[in-house]
Amino acid sequence: MLNTLKMPTYNELVGLPDVELIKRVWLALKQLDQADEQGESTTDKSKIYLLYKNELIKRNYKQHTH
Repeated sequence: MLNTLKMPTYNELVGLPDVELIKRVWLALKQLDQADEQGESTTDKSKIYLLYKNELIKRNYKQHTH
């Protein structure tokens, strides 16, 4: 896959604009699904997906509590 996501650093993650973060959540999920379908290990892909997804959840929570 050309745009394989790598584990982001904390600064990279929090520095992403919301639009880019959402794109990466969907891309990470797609890559996780593809790895699962191909019988590959999904451990790293799961971690990457969860990092992006959790950051998105945090941002949405902050927006709704203010």
